Amino acid sequence: MKHEFPRLRLLDFVRRRSDTTGHLLSTLCQTATARGEPLYVVGGVVRDILLGNDSAPRPALDLDLAVDADTYAYRAAIAGVTGVSATHHERFDTASVTLSDGATVDLARTRAERYPTLGSLPVVEPAPIEIDLGRRDFTMHAAAVALVGPDSGFLLDPFGACTDLESRTIRTLHADSFRDDPTRLIRAAQYAARIGGQIERRTAASARRDRALLGRLSADRFGDAWRRLLQDTAVQEALVLSRRFRIPESREPRWALPSRVYEWPQGAESFWSCVGLTSSDPEIDQWLPRSVGMTRREQVSLAMGAELHKSRRRIGVMSRPSSVAAALQRIPHPTLEAAVQLWDGPSGDAVAMYLTRRESVRAPISASRLSELGIERGPSTGKWLRKLERLVWDNELDPHNPADIALAEERIRLSR
Repeated sequence: MKHEFPRLRLLDFVRRRSDTTGHLLSTLCQTATARGEPLYVVGGVVRDILLGNDSAPRPALDLDLAVDADTYAYRAAIAGVTGVSATHHERFDTASVTLSDGATVDLARTRAERYPTLGSLPVVEPAPIEIDLGRRDFTMHAAAVALVGPDSGFLLDPFGACTDLESRTIRTLHADSFRDDPTRLIRAAQYAARIGGQIERRTAASARRDRALLGRLSADRFGDAWRRLLQDTAVQEALVLSRRFRIPESREPRWALPSRVYEWPQGAESFWSCVGLTSSDPEIDQWLPRSVGMTRREQVSLAMGAELHKSRRRIGVMSRPSSVAAALQRIPHPTLEAAVQLWDGPSGDAVAMYLTRRESVRAPISASRLSELGIERGPSTGKWLRKLERLVWDNELDPHNPADIALAEERIRLSR
């Protein structure tokens, strides 16, 4: 089905978000027109405009284009406009470039796909746009705006994207969609949360039927999909949906989490900190990263969360703030923030106290002043600076009280 589409509104949306991308898009349209080849905008930009989300600025534009032809001439045009060669993936004949303002442009040849085995990468061959749209994950992404040629300014909507976006419904294009690509199950939760919608009944039933196939994905493919969910603006709602569909346990049976872990995280590092903070498995940071394709930073967050979890009881009974500070000073900020949210009682209070005070606690006597007081530069200086900080932490030295500082300096002189 074809609908008239506000082409100028689309171009204005692109230019408003990224003037560089707008200029590049005009060049690519000229290339397609000169070559007599169809060029389309697909994906998130079309979705957002149909949803009416095109007026709200986002951090960076992500523009998806499809061309019914070899991408070589378009890759050359991209290099000519941007001075940057697009990354080319020959297997799928796709090209991707990140522009100076952070916007990304992804260009792909329209294609058909078939999956030789469950969860494998597809075998592809060139095909027209109508076939290409049929390989998409959900109906809301199976629409395209023609930029050139006789269909220019029309929305191609063969699968009812407009209807499903109007009702904010996530629907797969066929019953075996999750078998073809199990990462679509993760994306279903992600997009349903983002648009504030629901997963259609039959799609949900297929997701439950096929969720065990998440275990067949490579660690990298699972990790990439899960990371995009964790980085989404609606991460908390997406995590609640992922729990409802038992995505973590379907990937790794040992990866079962309490409900509160799904309700607070603010990104990938925060989430993995929460996992470490709540797991009763002391070796989770050894086996989980290999299973779910974690980055190095994510592994550190998991390990720091697990380390802090082991220290929880000890931190809760510490009587001196300086002892708490010594125990927590190595722990990254996202992990500490997660602990405050997840821990109640004395341990949570201790971490909150540390976060509140740590930026203001400094030794009130400098290294150069210690030298003037007769302290030899070197290890002795560091020892005194740490001791002064401990006194400040424990409220035994007021860094804003001249009398306290004078008394501390006198003790330093006498200690020589």
